[in-house]
Amino acid sequence: LKSQKIDRYVTLVEDAKKAVDIPVIASINCVYSHEWSAFARKIEAAGADALELNMFFLPSDFKRSAREQEAAYFAIIDKILASVSIPVALKIGPYFSSFGKLAHQLGDGPQGADGLVLFNRFYQPDIDLQTLQVVPKLELSSSMESLLRIRWVALLHGRVKLSLAVTGGFHTSSDILKALLVGA
Repeated sequence: LKSQKIDRYVTLVEDAKKAVDIPVIASINCVYSHEWSAFARKIEAAGADALELNMFFLPSDFKRSAREQEAAYFAIIDKILASVSIPVALKIGPYFSSFGKLAHQLGDGPQGADGLVLFNRFYQPDIDLQTLQVVPKLELSSSMESLLRIRWVALLHGRVKLSLAVTGGFHTSSDILKALLVGA
């Protein structure tokens, strides 16, 4: 089943590349580290012009320190960058103890990432009081969400060797203009 989903996504990238005259940026989200490189190579072979790595490790892993969690990001990024020749951006959440330092490190080094996409939106669990079950809850974004992204782009612009993009909460032309004005 998993290989069928991957094949469908690869076909989608191939079809998109044939159908449009603009760059196609594929996005991947894998669970296990060994999957990322193989999937990235397939996406590049399908014709993607760039790749967004949608990364998130669950904060419920209390066995790994913050340093170990960050090292896992770098290990995956290093593998991907060694596997493909297209630009690679990393889409991550804001929940790091020193996000500015992390962003700086992501763009440094011989194989630094090309871009950073701020920020992942996460499903939030809720409790259904009728069934007493934990249920996923996804609220649609609002312009208020754009403020955190705009703030971090303003803080990072010109200080990191990364292209900066934003996602989530951009509903009006004003939201978009603010992001562009600070460097997105």
